Amino acid sequence: MEKMNKLVTIIGVVSVWVSMSCSNEFLHLDDPNNATEETFWKTEADAMLGLAGVLDVYQSNDLMGKRYREFDHLTDNATTVNSQGWLEFENDTHTPSSPRIKGTWTALYTVINRANEVMVRTAALPEAVISAESRARIIAEAAFLRAYAYHDLVALWGDVPLYLEPKGAFGTPEGATAKAEIIDFLLTDLATNVIPNLPEVLVASENGRISGGAAQALVGKLYLLRDDWEAAAAAFREIIDAGNYALYPDFGKLFTEEGEFSEENLFEINFVGSALDRGEQFSTRVDTNLAPAIPSTFWTPLTNLRDSYLAIDGKPIKNDTLYGTKSPYYNSRRFYDNRDPRLQATLYTAADTTAGGAVVWKIGTSGNGTIAVKKYSVLSSEQVQNQGPQNYYVIRYAEVLLSYAEAQNEAAGPDQSVYDAINAVRDRVGMPHLPEGLSQHEMQQYIRDERRWEFALEHQRFFDLKRWGILGPTAQAAMPNKKLFSEPRIFSWPYPLEEMDRNPELAAQGQNDGY
Repeated sequence: MEKMNKLVTIIGVVSVWVSMSCSNEFLHLDDPNNATEETFWKTEADAMLGLAGVLDVYQSNDLMGKRYREFDHLTDNATTVNSQGWLEFENDTHTPSSPRIKGTWTALYTVINRANEVMVRTAALPEAVISAESRARIIAEAAFLRAYAYHDLVALWGDVPLYLEPKGAFGTPEGATAKAEIIDFLLTDLATNVIPNLPEVLVASENGRISGGAAQALVGKLYLLRDDWEAAAAAFREIIDAGNYALYPDFGKLFTEEGEFSEENLFEINFVGSALDRGEQFSTRVDTNLAPAIPSTFWTPLTNLRDSYLAIDGKPIKNDTLYGTKSPYYNSRRFYDNRDPRLQATLYTAADTTAGGAVVWKIGTSGNGTIAVKKYSVLSSEQVQNQGPQNYYVIRYAEVLLSYAEAQNEAAGPDQSVYDAINAVRDRVGMPHLPEGLSQHEMQQYIRDERRWEFALEHQRFFDLKRWGILGPTAQAAMPNKKLFSEPRIFSWPYPLEEMDRNPELAAQGQNDGY
């Protein structure tokens, strides 16, 4: 019954649906997004299932079901082994016809269209079937999901079409709205229509829904996109001061089912293994009966990431201008010993063995030799699953802390609150506090490195490097013969060819630079 309860939270069905969660009627429900007006959008339960249809897109392989964490392919953290559609990005040969371009664009706009449908239909429900509070909350949740999709669209493409009403198959497409205008709209919408209508935090019975804390964090992320440091710091500070979230105590276990719906997770996409096609494909179950095995065969972490982690004394593994002299604790033959614990929580090394002593990784073909992807994986004698049970964490409290530190440092310099936020993240893994007396520029680099170690092999590194304007040179320095990023292509993705063909308004405005 535990897995079924989790499924109930995944599809957003609360109290009124729990009693029928195991019925045949429930198991054979039609997709609410394909139902007609005559057969659907009649009750509050219909509105909740419509909201589930929005979350269902986030569960797809083009988004959090698989591809989202693979953005690290395009950074100094990892590289493609088997293409999976990312190799052409690394080689700088991607085009408007590339499958990852089309897949990401289509998925994000499907989120937006379904969210718009939920908002319009829920607003039109008669008062007799839905309370004012429930109506406002469902509309606010849909608006948040739409806003997060637009966050990613403007981060990847820049100017994009802004749709605030549902569009049918024959709807008239629109040209691109300026990125700045879209962000302005989203900030106003979140402040006036979303956050006031959401609970600050969720009770356990509502796991899987959207909280005001998640929406507030998205406000901060949008301010970061336009380098509005003071506003971003204020948005994240509000979450910190509210005291509703905290770091999960065990960094390694956070990325297992044990860490789901924890006090650290502000926004997560929920999955149930092998249940009604609600599983995911981003996690890995390493079969200990087959060891040694490659935990993830299509991508591999780079030694650049491995070597970046500090030793347990806060010193680097080789002399560094910022971090000082090489740590005496470092042993190149057992590189994983006496290092920041996030290294072994993120990467498989020779320290990871089965009960029989066999290592659980296998030397890869890309030259990394001694490491493999560990975050979001488990050791098990069970067979590898294509429909995994692991939730994907989109916004964590660690991001709130480090984003606050970044924004506050840029706005006012490295005051005590900046130190406090970063040291809290370090305290979780037992790493030393930052050295006192850092300059603003030195603190900036410390924050950027801390974000790398904390969020490695999730999705943040790509969006961070792109936002900072250093994606190309940073990735090239790690792998100069493969990551061939060039300007201006590195600044934005091309609009999909099919979208340009069907959208004369967008076509008239022209393709993004470099394509």
